[in-house]
Amino acid sequence: MGDTEEQQRRDGDYRSARIGAATALVAAIVFMFVVDTLDREYHPDPIIITTLLGTILTLLGIEIGSALIRKRD
Repeated sequence: MGDTEEQQRRDGDYRSARIGAATALVAAIVFMFVVDTLDREYHPDPIIITTLLGTILTLLGIEIGSALIRKRD
């Protein structure tokens, strides 16, 4: 396997990891809001929700940026 094939495989692994992590964080936010709807005493902390949303946007922003760089090359 050449260097370019190894690099492409590694890039694909990182891409899958970023998208998978963003998906898991979205699922966590949805779960928090479902629990909030079902349990009157539970209230998700806005700091936690904001942090999770920021992390999701960062992961997907990195993915979009790397896709644009790959497209340009």
